[in-house]
Order: sequence, then C-alpha cells, then structure tokens
Amino acid sequence: MRRILAIFLGALAASLVLLLVGMIANAINPTPPELMDPKTPEDVARRVASATTFTWLSTIFGLSLGAFVGGAIGALIAKDRIISITNLIGLVLSLWAFYTFYIVFPAVLWVPAIMLICVFLFSYLGGRMVQQNWGPKDG
Repeated sequence: MRRILAIFLGALAASLVLLLVGMIANAINPTPPELMDPKTPEDVARRVASATTFTWLSTIFGLSLGAFVGGAIGALIAKDRIISITNLIGLVLSLWAFYTFYIVFPAVLWVPAIMLICVFLFSYLGGRMVQQNWGPKDG
C-alpha cells in the first residue's frame, strides 16, 4: 500500500509543480485566449505558430522539475524499490507528454519527445538523490 501511495503522491506532486510552472510561464508570456480552443485545426495551427521558445522550454522545464520532485517524494514515501517506484512515476507522468502532443501542440513532435525522456530521467534522479542521501541502498 505504501508503494501505491508513493506513486500516486509522487505523480500528483509532479503534476502540481508542472501546473505551477505553467501558470508562472503563462503570466510572463500569456497565450491569447482565442488560440486556446483545440477543436479547430486553424486555431491549433495559429497557437503552434505563435508559441515562443520560452513556451516550449518552460513546458519542458516544468515537467522536468515536477518529475524530479515527484521522484523524490515517491522515494521518501516508498523507502524501498525506489528505482521501480520512480519508473512508475515517470510512466504516469508520460501522460503529460501525450496530452501535450495530442491536445496542446500536435504539430511539434520534439517537445513531447523531450518530455518523455525528461519524465523518466528526472524522476529517476529525484529518487536516486533521496536514496543516496536518506534511504536504503537497494536499487
């Protein structure tokens, strides 16, 4: 039960960090509301065309930071099988990359591809940091 809670809370914390970074990024560089309707292909194309490098990088940064925090929280709660727990947290977080690809920016493949790599890498690094500093050395 502790491992399931670790995965759930780790993924939840990671998602909250991603949303917080997204809110901050949108406050700095807002997307026009008329471009937020994913139902019309024209609006999606205009949104993708109007997205800045800051938008792409803040999305990747937010998910990476969130994955790191989520992996660390999951490792703190789980206390064992940390690598498995962080991989499962990364798997849950990969849904954000698919969401980004299919709904938010479907024409830009490199962003969700990097997001997929980052969720597994940074959740693992967050878990390893906890494992090396505070947890058991089980792998």
